[in-house]
Amino acid sequence: VKNNHTLMTAAALGLAAVVLNEASSADANQQPSSWAGAGLYNIDNVLWRDAQRQSDSTQVAGYAEGPYYLKYALLNCLPFFRALGNFLPDGTQAYTFGATTRSIRNPYFDPKYALLYGWLTAILMPDGRLPALEDSYVDMGMPELALTGKTQYVKPMYFSKLSGTGLASAVAQLRDVTVDMRAAWLAAALAPTPPSAAALTVLPGSGNLVFRAGTDSLATYLHVYGRGGLAQANAGGHSQGNASSFILHAQGQLLALDPGYLSYDRRAEVGQATNHNLVLVDGAGPAIGTPGAGSPAMSGIQHAFQTPQLSYGEVTTAYQQASITRKTLFVRGAYFLLADAVSAAAPHTYTWQLHGYGLAGAPAAAATGTFADGLAAHEGTWQKNGVSLLAHITSTGGGATYGTATNPHETTYNTPENHTTLLVQSPSATQTQFLAALYPYTTQPPQVATTSQAATAALAATSPGFVDVAFAQADSVLRADASGQLPQVVSADGQLNFYSATADGDFAQLFVQAGTALQVGVSPVLRASRRADISWQRTSASRYDGYASRATTLTINLPESPATVAGSGVASYAYDADRQQLQVVLRAASTFEVQLPVAGHPAGVSPLPVVLADFGGQRVGAAVQLSWHTASEQHSLGFAVQRQTTADFETIGWVASAGDSARQHSYAFRDAAAPATGAYYRLRQLDQGGAATYSPVVAIGATAVAEARLLPALPQPAHDLLHVRVAGPEANVTLQLLDGLGRVVRQQRCQQQAALAHHPAQP
Repeated sequence: VKNNHTLMTAAALGLAAVVLNEASSADANQQPSSWAGAGLYNIDNVLWRDAQRQSDSTQVAGYAEGPYYLKYALLNCLPFFRALGNFLPDGTQAYTFGATTRSIRNPYFDPKYALLYGWLTAILMPDGRLPALEDSYVDMGMPELALTGKTQYVKPMYFSKLSGTGLASAVAQLRDVTVDMRAAWLAAALAPTPPSAAALTVLPGSGNLVFRAGTDSLATYLHVYGRGGLAQANAGGHSQGNASSFILHAQGQLLALDPGYLSYDRRAEVGQATNHNLVLVDGAGPAIGTPGAGSPAMSGIQHAFQTPQLSYGEVTTAYQQASITRKTLFVRGAYFLLADAVSAAAPHTYTWQLHGYGLAGAPAAAATGTFADGLAAHEGTWQKNGVSLLAHITSTGGGATYGTATNPHETTYNTPENHTTLLVQSPSATQTQFLAALYPYTTQPPQVATTSQAATAALAATSPGFVDVAFAQADSVLRADASGQLPQVVSADGQLNFYSATADGDFAQLFVQAGTALQVGVSPVLRASRRADISWQRTSASRYDGYASRATTLTINLPESPATVAGSGVASYAYDADRQQLQVVLRAASTFEVQLPVAGHPAGVSPLPVVLADFGGQRVGAAVQLSWHTASEQHSLGFAVQRQTTADFETIGWVASAGDSARQHSYAFRDAAAPATGAYYRLRQLDQGGAATYSPVVAIGATAVAEARLLPALPQPAHDLLHVRVAGPEANVTLQLLDGLGRVVRQQRCQQQAALAHHPAQP
């Protein structure tokens, strides 16, 4: 059996070899070297090599049996790995088990294991607990990661919202288990590092789509689950019926539940699809896993992107002869829109479920939390520990029926508790759309109303400062919002459409999924030459941010000529002053920024608040260490550190700058979650007026490489000769000279210190 039991036993055997390393025997099988070989072989085999392996060495694939059983296996593995790190150097050695010999790297140094540790820290809830995915207990942390000796995996836990059995369960993990005592001792020398997870974490290999409003313990967090491949197939008897399910956590409180795990013998009480936040088909959902066979419902994550005020991602799955696509839009870090597109060849009854942390009929201060029935208005509200979740749900045509059920969830080992589940059932049909607004709040709830029509699931929401309208449809017809919440009707042709205006009626944000157009009244706001997922938003008084999921040409309303349009996929742009329209040509999927002129700087002229002397990086173990120097700074706010591994750059950290200085300053940033396959890095320097400039791009390879730095080009300005220097090992380099629109006007391959001659065309 290739599971946690094998890992526990193998690691125990290996640790015995370390402790009893001086033992001897005439029987080769009784020698410590044989024990170590058997232990390392089986750990390596179960995790990385066997057809039933629990993870994948080429990507972040999580652990098939779920977070708890990885924690369980690591109880023995981590002390064994730490011992190997203490007593053996890094390197690869031959280990034999049975008739097979394999070359295995010392696990303490092997970067494959960082994929597992990084996965656990990437999916943590804001309070430091792990989400109860698959057969995992609630209130579970991972202090054992201190045994790695690496601070990036040591995260704080916050118990301000835990009480009763939940608090006792969490505290017991830190106090009662021998391994955790060792971890706590080691953690005293490894201070927990502040959470540093990205606003959007997309891990297709492990099936995790995580939205975050911040990195503090009270931040809003939504985890949508959608895994497939080996991660799902090899989960066996520890996978639950949870394809496309989600968990919501805000203000330190779990609000939308995963049911947890009572015990193996009672797993079916909470592991069925009826206990998860997903769509049922004729009352059934994805099957629960059985020994030797994981849940057969495969899922996948696609079309995810992140911009400053709108983040998006999809999970697709299929079960009970129906296909489901769950689309999630995170709006301004405040609330979530969930659109579920469900279709099948034959008519079915579809039921949308939300398991909230509260029980109908419970007194106001009950430990169970409370539920307030708003079914007549298509909504319900759960409240626990002073934090509320308002859920407003509608479906195509607005003809759904609303009801509730009582379901169990785990509070601690073998201890269930009941909660109220909101059920929204559509009429029998081959397809339907559900659209839900999920608002966590502590003081003033938003006002949400259903505005669905025959072909749309639609709603309108009014919250402090904004009026939002959204509608989902199965096709790509240009349809209008019927809410009447805005002075003019919003029309769009995407399958999920969103438009937001400020309380004063000014444009705020928009999104169209698989669309080409959005207009207000008869005035086009955005048009695209090809269907795409498109986001456009006003981020500040002088800045807009956009995104398109594929190469396309966008025509966007813009009140004045931009100072800059920047983005990795921007091929060109032009502004039509008569029509007040900006045309942006994108050669690939890309985010992009549009900067309007800053006061005191005419259009087309951007201030240069920072003179960047150099920028470079190198690998330090599995991490990447970036460093840069500035020669001078004027009104500088700081540097957003950005990384590109696939199509676009994403911000992974922030470093504040000196602000105003005429002397040199040094800066550094460590990317502890650097991909093993290599990546590109750049700096987005932001000044106090909102203007942004970009550094040169630095490439970091998959293995440790010598540091490369682009030094200042001289003279500045240059007329016909430019000296460029690159610090680093001797090698040939290719230099490119770009014009203001990013077009290559000169390219030359030369040694690292070279002169690049360019003779401009004569008039």
